[in-house]
Amino acid sequence: MDKFTLAALLDEDRDMVLANIASDRALASAQAVLEKAIDRVMYRYVERCEDAAQRDSAQHILQAMKNTLPLMDAVGETRAWKKEYEAEGRKGLRMDVLTLVLLIAGALLVLASVIGMLIGGQTGGALAFLKVLLPTLLGGGCLFLSGLRASKPGKSKPDARVDMVRTEYLVDAEKAWHCLRGAMLQADGQLERIRQENVAHVQREAELAPVGGVPAAELELFAELLETAYSDQSDSGLESASAIRFFLHNAGIDIVDYAEGRDGWFEFLPAQHPGTIRPALVSEGKLLRKGLASSTR
Repeated sequence: MDKFTLAALLDEDRDMVLANIASDRALASAQAVLEKAIDRVMYRYVERCEDAAQRDSAQHILQAMKNTLPLMDAVGETRAWKKEYEAEGRKGLRMDVLTLVLLIAGALLVLASVIGMLIGGQTGGALAFLKVLLPTLLGGGCLFLSGLRASKPGKSKPDARVDMVRTEYLVDAEKAWHCLRGAMLQADGQLERIRQENVAHVQREAELAPVGGVPAAELELFAELLETAYSDQSDSGLESASAIRFFLHNAGIDIVDYAEGRDGWFEFLPAQHPGTIRPALVSEGKLLRKGLASSTR
């Protein structure tokens, strides 16, 4: 019977379970390995167990075990990684006061140069062109500086850092195995208690079951009728006793009168002459109802 216990079936896969956990000690991977081990035990137990009630109980217990397996108790090592990096600077154009002043000044200088060239070109010729060249150059320089400042990214603060921490739990293979095997031993204990309760229930039902289809209440009634018939020595009393005897015999129950060696089947009342007051009811050598007899002792 030991070979059908859950713990014994699990022991058959010990080396494989330990090797699979050792190959990947991550918590999720070890959990998957143990769940597969439980499934293999369940399949083999169901195949070998002939008791349907025990099979159903084992399946429910093992399924609950998969959902509640305390794998965190098997963690043997913890690793943590921390990554630090500076936050990125502000993106987009930086339009501060100086940038706006340079932009406006440059635009006005260029616009004034263009207007002055148009007006002076009609009256002054080449000399007028030379007069507007300097404002044009100054205006272009202001626009260039304005664009350069606007496109320059902002600086990050020295303490603007972002930390990322990652923790990894590594399972100890031996600890995980002992957790799983301990759970299997508990499951075996539960199955044994269920088996004993089922046996006791069957025995109680057998004891309460009517013998030959005759319920206990009716047996008590027949015993009282037999006592009445035995006390009546008339023909009608004898016929009643004979009819009851025939009915109970067909149901597998015998009517037994008192005789030497049958003291355990009767209760006794003192009298001048020994005899049967109420016969005992017996089925296959098993006493169902005690009889009543008279005794001179």
